[in-house]
Amino acid sequence: MGRLLDILLEASPAYQVRRDNGGFLLVGNPKRAAEFNDVVRQANDDAGTDFVAFPISDDRNGYSQMFIIPLA
Repeated sequence: MGRLLDILLEASPAYQVRRDNGGFLLVGNPKRAAEFNDVVRQANDDAGTDFVAFPISDDRNGYSQMFIIPLA
């Protein structure tokens, strides 16, 4: 796995990581919404060769979850 993917899958106060069929679900901590939004934006910007990221909107201006599928 790539460096960013390794970092994303580590524990964080901004989100929880859940292993799911075919990938990982990152569930944002509502108390750290701005921090989680930054993580999602960085993952979207850097995705491509190591993983694909699918952010899930919080129906406001941010994200509540992100599904990651590793490619390697």
